[in-house]
Amino acid sequence: MSRVDGRKLVALAAAATVGAIGVGTIYLPFMADRDKLRGMFEEGEESMPEGARREIQAIAKAEAEQQRQLQQHQTQQQLEEDPQPQRQRASAGSMWSSFRRNS
Repeated sequence: MSRVDGRKLVALAAAATVGAIGVGTIYLPFMADRDKLRGMFEEGEESMPEGARREIQAIAKAEAEQQRQLQQHQTQQQLEEDPQPQRQRASAGSMWSSFRRNS
């Protein structure tokens, strides 16, 4: 390789670097579909099989039922522990009253 080939190689590498930065700063943010690049595009109804859709719905219903039962159970436990909830009153005293001297 001669000197001229080395200079061409460096120039090619510099041009590729500038081109990659240009694509990253100009093309991607403004012209490319950002949602598709991030994988956030919406899938159509035809992309998910009917069986999978039914399974997902069944799992969601089961989780909702389980959450409802858990809330009912917790409510019943609270009622059994304290059948008549007593209201706690906040003291209307000064916040500095605990620092007073008893003399």
